[in-house]
Amino acid sequence: MKDLLHPISLVIATLGFLCLLRDVPIRRRDPASTALAAVFLLSGLSFLFSVTLMWQYLDHVLGVVNLSVPLAMGCVVALLACQQIVLTYWGSPPEVARRRAREWLAAGFAVIAGLLVLFALLTPNAPRPINFTLYYAHDGWYAAYLTLYVTAYTIGELSLARACWRLAHRSTRRSVRIGLRIVALGATVTLGYSAVRIGNVIAGAFNASLAEWEGFAWTCGDVGAMLTLIGWLVPTINDQAQSLQYRIKQYRSYYGLRPLWLAFYSEAPEIALPIDRVAPAHRRRFRSISIRLYRRAIEIRDGRFVIRQYLDAAVREASEARHRARGLHGEELSAAVTADQILAGIAARAAGARPETDQLTDFADSERQTSRPMDDIDALLDVARHLPRQPARAPHLDRVSA
Repeated sequence: MKDLLHPISLVIATLGFLCLLRDVPIRRRDPASTALAAVFLLSGLSFLFSVTLMWQYLDHVLGVVNLSVPLAMGCVVALLACQQIVLTYWGSPPEVARRRAREWLAAGFAVIAGLLVLFALLTPNAPRPINFTLYYAHDGWYAAYLTLYVTAYTIGELSLARACWRLAHRSTRRSVRIGLRIVALGATVTLGYSAVRIGNVIAGAFNASLAEWEGFAWTCGDVGAMLTLIGWLVPTINDQAQSLQYRIKQYRSYYGLRPLWLAFYSEAPEIALPIDRVAPAHRRRFRSISIRLYRRAIEIRDGRFVIRQYLDAAVREASEARHRARGLHGEELSAAVTADQILAGIAARAAGARPETDQLTDFADSERQTSRPMDDIDALLDVARHLPRQPARAPHLDRVSA
């Protein structure tokens, strides 16, 4: 059972660690993010050390029989401490969180040190990657070793379940609430593993065996660990999904604004911001979609400023009447009228036909409220959608606007 479930858990832990690793450089000053990444790394190592092939490999290379036992269990104790650190930073003020984090780390290191000392007192005869606990259940030193580990494990999982349920009720983010409740469920399931291991200690004292419960113990341990890891990933996956969705919207907006940008650039090429003046060290940053989209919006706004003095009130009135007759109203009406004004203004500038002062007007969408950066982009996109399809342009225009 162990060699069946551990590889699955290892894959989940590895994928989760890689998923979190993407955000670690961005959040390197966030102890909770670092501790959460450590949870997945330590979890993966604990499963890796317990797989029979790795167990045998370590025995052969390091020359210490069954060294995988303290390595795997040490990783579990460390990840339990890291999970508490995550919750501490999520639910407590920074100064309180730092103090409690040090306490959890100190407790974890103390337990690991105790496990190493007790393991050194064992007298292992041969590698036991399968049924190690059953083989040593009657050894007094191993009973002490297992009692220390199970006590720390049980306290850690109970504290985790309790803290997650409490923090889930306080969180305002739906993804965090869901994730914490899954973590709490996983921690509760792992208590089945604790129960069997406690039973192993008691049975050993009476020269009995719980061999028939080994499958249940490993199932509870691995399934509970999988649920815990999945629960920790829910907020991260939700954030990354939203980030990906936002990035896709930026790309679509960038290319959606191209007809509007081309309309201005064809008459006023000076609106293109020269990227060759950017310092080489910062040039890569200017290739990001966020900067490119922002740059395109600025260039379009500059184009609007260039033709603003060519806007004729008669064009606006005629356009409004035509589009109202089509049933347009509100922001859609103002966007359609603005598109007509842009085309007429570009043509007037090309012909040098500036309206009289009393005939000047403003863009129909000039009073549209935009409180967020993407609101302004959406307003420009509404205008772009009402422009006629542009003919293909020379490739150098794409290079200028990139």
